[in-house]
Amino acid sequence: MAKLKHLIEYAAVRILAFAAQLLSPRAADSFGSALGTLVYHIAPSRRHISNKNIKSTIGKNWSEDEIESLTIKVFQNIGRTLIEVARFQKLTVEGAQKIVTGDSGLFRKINSKGDGAIFLVAHFGNWELSACWPGIIGLPVNLLVGTQHNLLVDELLNDFRRQMNVGVTPLDRQTRAAFKILKSKGMVVLAADQHAPAGIKIDFLGRPALHPRGPALFSIRTGAPICPFLIRRERFDRHTIITGTPIFPPNSGDEEKDIRTMTEAYVKFYEEHIRQNPDQWTWTHRRWKTQTN
Repeated sequence: MAKLKHLIEYAAVRILAFAAQLLSPRAADSFGSALGTLVYHIAPSRRHISNKNIKSTIGKNWSEDEIESLTIKVFQNIGRTLIEVARFQKLTVEGAQKIVTGDSGLFRKINSKGDGAIFLVAHFGNWELSACWPGIIGLPVNLLVGTQHNLLVDELLNDFRRQMNVGVTPLDRQTRAAFKILKSKGMVVLAADQHAPAGIKIDFLGRPALHPRGPALFSIRTGAPICPFLIRRERFDRHTIITGTPIFPPNSGDEEKDIRTMTEAYVKFYEEHIRQNPDQWTWTHRRWKTQTN
C-alpha cells in the first residue's frame, strides 16, 4: 500500500512539475500562490501549527485576523517556492543569475581565501534557490539535505537541485561527508532553522528552541567559517541576496561555549530578517519543541 501511495504521489508531482514548466514566470507564480492557498484550506493541522507559532512569538498582540492573514501568505510563499523549484530545469543557471540581485562578493571572497565554507540558509523566501545560489555563481558546493519519505519524490527533488550546478549529499551520510569536504577546504550548504532534537537550547523569536550543533561543530573542527545568508522574494521574477557577517570559530578553548556563541550569532541573523518579512519564513513546522515539553 505504501509503495502504491508513493507511486501516486510521484506521478502527481511529475504532472505538477510538467504543468509548471509550460507556464510563463508570471503565470507560474500565480499558480504557485493558488496552490499554496489550496493547501492552506485542506491542511488544517499545518494551518494550526503556523497560527500557534505566530501567536506565541511575533504575534502576541495581534488579532486572530492578522495571524490568519499572515498564515495564508506563508502558505502562498511555500506554493510559489515549490513551483519555482519544479521550473529549475527551464530556468537554468543563467536564468537564475538574471533574477537574483544583490552583491555576491562575499561568496567569491570566501571562495578565494581557500579555507572552505559552511553556507547557512533558512527556510525563507525561495530557500531552495538560496541553497543553490553558491553553485549558481560557479562555486563548487555540496548541499547537505534531508531525505524525503517518498524516495521517488526525493530523487526528483535532488534532480531539480542538480540543475542548479550543485552536488547533493543525503542526510544519512552528511556528517561524515561534511567533515571530509570541509577538511579538504571545500564548501557545503545546509539549512539550520528547524528543530534539532539533540541540539543546543537558545531563544528564537522570544521562545526557547533547540538548534543544531552541527554547523558550529563543523566550523570549530575544520576552521571553515559559517556564512549565513538568505534570498528574499521581491516579486515573481526578482529575488534579493541578504548576507550576514561570516562567523569564525572563537577558539576560546571551551568547545561548548564556542558552539553556543557561534549558534547565537546566526540565530540572531535569522531572527532579524524573519521579523522584517515574516510571510517569507516557513512557520508550518513544530519549531519550538524542547526536551521538556
